[in-house]
Amino acid sequence: MKPEKCTAEIKLHLGDTLKADLKTLAARNGFDNLSGFIRHILRLYVYGNLTPNRDVLADNVRDD
Repeated sequence: MKPEKCTAEIKLHLGDTLKADLKTLAARNGFDNLSGFIRHILRLYVYGNLTPNRDVLADNVRDD
């Protein structure tokens, strides 16, 4: 399966400690950039927790 092209952008506001800890975890897991590691974490969480109602539930969350 071909990887999906990343076209959407989400801005995160992180504290210095959380960002540093994420960078440490990224390095430990073989990632050379933080964005790729955060996408990895999100995929693990999202695809491990989706329900059959995901399309209906997505309409309840704003994009801002």
